[in-house]
Amino acid sequence: MNKDAPTTETNKQLTATDKQAVKLSSLGELVAKTSEVLAAAKQTIQIYSRNLDPRILNNRDIEKIVTRFVRSSRFVRVEILITDERNLQGIDHRLVNLAQKYTSFIQIRLIPKDYHENYFGFYLVDGRHLLYRNNVERFESEYHQLPSSLIKQKSKYFDDIWQQSSPASHLRALHL
Repeated sequence: MNKDAPTTETNKQLTATDKQAVKLSSLGELVAKTSEVLAAAKQTIQIYSRNLDPRILNNRDIEKIVTRFVRSSRFVRVEILITDERNLQGIDHRLVNLAQKYTSFIQIRLIPKDYHENYFGFYLVDGRHLLYRNNVERFESEYHQLPSSLIKQKSKYFDDIWQQSSPASHLRALHL
């Protein structure tokens, strides 16, 4: 059962600005737009991803952008939702390393099992910018900015899942 399947009512709520979404079709375009969107962050970065999209998020530029972001203010936060932490345990992922270093600013949590069949992913910045992938196995994606009903919908969805999620305790740094 897909808990986020689009309904006819949801489709009717799409405004004219929603139809002006920027379409991205390649890995290069997606990485460039991800860097641009994350660099624009002022308060929050929210990432909803099955396995932290290593081909997109595990690169030096993204690491620098997120590091600069968490050092910019003591009030910023990065919230990451993933499905399974075991997929990331043997990988040297830059965002996992940053989460271990900046524990007060970056949290990684586990999506509840009821939502594992959702194959979409998105990056939401300050509730104003959204990079949305309908299928995380493909690079085709859409970039939305306010005003957009999809941003409001995904922001609410992320917040609801965040409240139900549990910490990814196996990805925490061991301070011995």
